Amino acid sequence: MASVFSKDKRIILIRRIKNFWEEFSHARIGLLGLGMLIIYVFVAFAAPLLSPYDPISQPRLAQSFAQPEWVTIFPGNGNLTKTKYWDIYWTPKTGAQYVSGEGTFLDVNFATNTVGMTEVDLSGPLAFNQLYPNEFFATLEYQVTSVQNIEYSLTLTLHTPNGTQYRFWGSDVLTADHGETVTIDSQNPMARATFGFKGVENVGKAIFGQQGDYEYILALSFRALSAGARANVSIPGFQLATLGHIHGILGTDYLAKDIFTVLIYGTRLSLSIGLLAALAGTVIGILVGVASGYIGGAVDEISMRVVDILICIPMLPLLLALVNVTGQRNVYYIVVFIAIFGWQGLARVIRSQTLSIRETAYIDTARASGASGGYVMIRHIIPNIIPVAFAAMVLAVPSAILFEAALSFLGFGDPRVPTWGNMLQNAFGFGGFTHPPPAWWWIIPPGLAIIGLCLAFVFIGYAFDEIVNPRLRRRR
Repeated sequence: MASVFSKDKRIILIRRIKNFWEEFSHARIGLLGLGMLIIYVFVAFAAPLLSPYDPISQPRLAQSFAQPEWVTIFPGNGNLTKTKYWDIYWTPKTGAQYVSGEGTFLDVNFATNTVGMTEVDLSGPLAFNQLYPNEFFATLEYQVTSVQNIEYSLTLTLHTPNGTQYRFWGSDVLTADHGETVTIDSQNPMARATFGFKGVENVGKAIFGQQGDYEYILALSFRALSAGARANVSIPGFQLATLGHIHGILGTDYLAKDIFTVLIYGTRLSLSIGLLAALAGTVIGILVGVASGYIGGAVDEISMRVVDILICIPMLPLLLALVNVTGQRNVYYIVVFIAIFGWQGLARVIRSQTLSIRETAYIDTARASGASGGYVMIRHIIPNIIPVAFAAMVLAVPSAILFEAALSFLGFGDPRVPTWGNMLQNAFGFGGFTHPPPAWWWIIPPGLAIIGLCLAFVFIGYAFDEIVNPRLRRRR
């Protein structure tokens, strides 16, 4: 270790890095690629800071296929609205003597010494003043307890400004035996009723098609079956959500998930897949190329014939067949498949470099001094072909990214992870191309992201190639 990291060798390494950077800094296209790559790396690491949502499990943030918020700057889109949550504040309409509390939280306490029916109506006004939603839902939380023999029910209706009434929900609750207390759900005493409309044509326009004063009426009825009956209904909240026509930077997909979140988390996967597959393929290519070129003989013949066979096989159909036969759609297996079949071209280049280096005088001197073949390859040949291999690895990253995107788009990727290929596959399979209008905000961004990241590595690789191959340098 001391000889490897001696002072002289550190000085030489630092000098080489400075010389390399000086050469690289004169390549404008390389600097452009490096700047683009830095942006992608920043997005990958800062994804949790750039979006508050989880890329896999997201709530419904807006309506399906909601457009980006910035489309409102264009003519004709100014009335599109974002998702809005309306808190309903209850006031007694009838039976005020049974009601305590105010606002969104109420308690209805019923007690009687006689047999019969008692009704309590609660009013929740709603001043609706925006474009009607295509999708909406409401959530009512309540808890019911009773003692003695009581039957009770809850019914919710919506009264529109033109007098039309819509009954959304009604529930009859069990009868309690004498002397017992019963709740509507013994495992989860706080019940939740969610109701609304999704995918029903024009229902949002029919119900909320006019602006004005709406009113929710929550009717509670108690039927005492014996004297001394008591009941309590606790209503901690009721919220209406009108799902927006627009949302966020890149809108939503068919599940109303935030597309921007999936896009920036996909940067992590695409970078990881590209770098890991290219690195693994480069290592295989170096080992095969150096061994083939230095050892020669049967090793060289067998290695090159294997390379010839693999080069003749189209890579994408082969990967599709492997993924389908093995059934392994885990992203790491895909990286392994891409790496195994992505080293042939590099192996040929490394072999030719090795054949040239092994005839040099310092290699003959090392062998004459008793150095083994393994020592010569590790200490003398591999360090000299690393620059060429590194340039090839950088140029191999875009191929790995494109192969993963192609596999995912064709349905052979890992559906559990957010990748750009999966985004395109979902857009194709779940109406992104056929939705009126086509969900361009779902289709174009992942395509541009793939193109941009591949170009970044191509630009950097081109600059590296100019440095390690002086014949390719242009006059500056």
